[in-house]
Parts: sequence; C-alpha cells; structure tokens
Amino acid sequence: MKKLRLNENFICRIWEDKTCYDGLKTSKDESLEIIDYGIRNYDSGPDYKNACIRVANAVYSGSIEIHRSIDDWYLHNHDGDNKYNDLILHVVFYDEDDFEDKSKSIKVKKARNIPTVILSNFLTESIHDIWKRIIDNPSPKFRLPCFPQNRNVCDEVRSGWLRTLSIDRLNFRSERFQSRLMEITDYPSKKIYWEQALFEFICEALGFSKNKEQFLKLSKRIELHALKKMDPDRFACDSTLFGLSGFLAGVRFKDDYISLIKEHWNKLKDDLQKEMMDRAEWHFFRLRPANFPTLRLAYASSLLYEILYNDLLRDIVRIFEESDDVTKGLERRFMEIEVSEYWRTHYDFGKEGKLSFRTIGSERVKDILTNVLLPLVYSYSLTFEKAGLKNRIEYFYKKEKQKSGSNEVTRVMEQQINVKISSIADEQALMQLHNNYCIMGRCSECDIGKIVFANDQVHEPLRIILY
Repeated sequence: MKKLRLNENFICRIWEDKTCYDGLKTSKDESLEIIDYGIRNYDSGPDYKNACIRVANAVYSGSIEIHRSIDDWYLHNHDGDNKYNDLILHVVFYDEDDFEDKSKSIKVKKARNIPTVILSNFLTESIHDIWKRIIDNPSPKFRLPCFPQNRNVCDEVRSGWLRTLSIDRLNFRSERFQSRLMEITDYPSKKIYWEQALFEFICEALGFSKNKEQFLKLSKRIELHALKKMDPDRFACDSTLFGLSGFLAGVRFKDDYISLIKEHWNKLKDDLQKEMMDRAEWHFFRLRPANFPTLRLAYASSLLYEILYNDLLRDIVRIFEESDDVTKGLERRFMEIEVSEYWRTHYDFGKEGKLSFRTIGSERVKDILTNVLLPLVYSYSLTFEKAGLKNRIEYFYKKEKQKSGSNEVTRVMEQQINVKISSIADEQALMQLHNNYCIMGRCSECDIGKIVFANDQVHEPLRIILY
C-alpha cells in the first residue's frame, strides 16, 4: 500500500466514519467492537475520552489515542505521560514494515498493555477513494493553515494569484487529454482518437464520485476505431456497454429487450476480444435510481452512438467557435442525446421505475462542460493552432457565470480565502489552490502563504489543517 501523508486529524475523520472499515481486530487477532466512540478531545491527552470497547469478551471504558503509526506513541513520549493512564485502545493507521514485533502492544506508565488496531487492514474501500471523499467533503471544523491571517493579504495579491491558478488548472486538465492521446496513438491529429478521449472522459464524469473509475476503465476497453468498422446500431451499442461492464452476465430476468441485447452481445464479444468487468465492481449503495450506473451506462451508449454517427465532436467545437451562448448550445446538444426506450422506464434489468429517465440534466451537462469539454477543446485549439478558438475559450472560462458555493470545497475556500466565486475560472482556481497547495502543504510556494508565513518556519502545515 502506498502510504499517503495523512495527519491525525484526517485519520480521526476516517475513524469516526464507521462505513470506512469493518471487522476490526487487534494486532493480537482479538475481536474488537466499538460500543461508544467517546468524545473528541482537542486539548492535551488522548484523542477521545469516555469511550467504551469490547475486546474478545471483556468490556473496557476509558480513552482512545489515534496515530499514523505505532512508532508515534514513543516519538510523542506518551509512554511516560500520566494523561494516558486510562487508555483502552491505540488506533494506528499504518503497520510499520520495520517494527520488530507486529503483535506487540504499547504500554502506559502503569506498565499496562494496551490493545492496538491497525486501521488500514480493515478498510472497506481504498485509502485513495476515502481520501478523495474526505477532501471533497470537509467537516465544519476544516481550517486552512493560513486562516484567518490570510485576510490581511491585499486583494491585488490574492486576485492575481487566483488568476494564475485558474490558468494552471485549465492547462493541467488539458494535459490529461494530451497524455491520453499519446497513450493510445502515434497519430494524435486523427479525429477518431480525439473522439476516443472525448468518450472516455465524459464517461468518467457520468460515473460521479462512486463509479467514475469504473466508467473510465470500461470506456478504455471500447476502442472506437475498431468498433466503428463493425457498424454497430443502437442495440449493438447498448449490448457493448452492458456486456463489457458485466451487467449481462447472470441476468435472470427475461424480456424482449434483454433477449435482443444478449443476442447482439454474443455476436460482438468474440470480435471485441476484451475482458469483461464484473457487476460487483459497480456501486449502487446510497445512490438515487436516476444516478444508478445502469442508467448512466444507457446514456453512455447513446453518447457512443452520437460520437460514431452524428459527429458530436465537430458539433462541440462548432458551438465553442460560433455560439453566442455556449452553455445553452451545449445543454441542448447533450440533452438531445436520449437513452433507448427500455431505459426510459427501467432503472435496472427487469426493474421498472416510477420516474421516467430520458437524458442527463443541465447540472450534469455544466459539470461535463467545466471538467471535460473546456479543457478538451482548449487542448484541441493548441494542437491545431486555432488562435481564435483559444481566445474564445479563455474569454468564456473567465466570464461564464458560476454559482458561488456550488460544492463543499469551494464553499469553505470562499469563506477562508475571503473571495466570492463569479465565474468558472474562479471556481477552478480555488480547486487548484485547495488540491495542489493547501492539502499538499505547499504553503511556501503559494503567493498567499509566502506572505502569511514570511517570518515562520512552516515544516508541516498539514498538521494544523482540520478536516
């Protein structure tokens, strides 16, 4: 496991979310049940007071301490501190590769052994997924290292830095497309490969946070240049998406639509020669039916058909080049793409829903516009030296209105950086600042941080970020 640079506040967020782990056991392989997590302590001493746990068949009441690794207990000199005498559990996130006795317990001053649990061994999802979810959903206690001193930084420095970050963000996202093009072809000027990248990254956006990796994995297995030679119709597109995604395997329901796409899939799968995914890889938990991966796959299938036969890429570029209202033009174009008849009344195979689903909503289109279409067409303008298109994109990026506080991260950043989002560029600048500077501890490279910490030695600013 790659060990992310997690601080103790971050690990506490994971510890307090019971969905992040399951089946806890101590380092001595004893069963562990948390009866009461206790009360968070922000003063000196253990991290949680008045907790209650059951280890094997014994119940204990007292405090819980959180660390990144077991070595931190000794580095922080807790073994000689009376404040820790009532400790009942030591929660560490990572095992230590160089720790001699993996089953060893720590001891408090009274020479009492304390059970240890290594939390990373019991995670229900990857630490990278948990990390992304937490930074996208900061707690009410979230605090930047420079807050509130950053309010003393003059507006000129702040606004100038955010303008720089907004362009950095656009270039960063554009480079993703260039990198992907270089992976899939030696001929990046060919239209079909731009269409491949367009399909992949829109699919990623359709997956939301829970299924975006699955959508990207699936879309990369669908090679448009090969599929186009097969001249697939709408049913063949459906069967390709649902077949490769693993949803057709083991379907017990029978109706005309299921029989037809299974028939198409049986003809296509040998020609495609791609490994199928497993339905178990896809997440439905805590999603509304309208956001189920099955309905998003149905839209992705229609999207695939539009790219192959109705020149969607050309239409997108033309809207950026010619439209007086780019957002409205793209909304109309993407909301014209509708799922096949079956998925307008079903949310899964054999399961009919009360609400009709035909296409994606305007908010999802706006998200695709910001995170996929803008950087893709910007990259397109640079590759093919279309200066007029590049200028239109930059103007649109800076002027197109964006709602203030549209997500948890930007809402907190607006409050603590003391700015108000008015455009897509503003929003993207705050995302760039948060993701690439604040949570990475790069205060000394930030124009705001340089001023705030001018007289300080900021070795580990992550230690004072509250999540």
